[in-house]
Amino acid sequence: MASTTKILTAVIAIESGRLKETVTVGDEIAGVDGTSLGLEIGDTIDLYSLVLATLLSSGNDGANA
Repeated sequence: MASTTKILTAVIAIESGRLKETVTVGDEIAGVDGTSLGLEIGDTIDLYSLVLATLLSSGNDGANA
């Protein structure tokens, strides 16, 4: 189920057409269980890189950022 959620989250992000925008990681990643990209609150990353990292490494924190 978690992998399906990450895939759908990635699809929504891609369809938004905002992949060049910068995302600031918020409090919602605190305590996310499972595999991790190593994101910390306050980190910044472009949405394209976040989508790739979430799909390729199956990072739960990336899907929540």
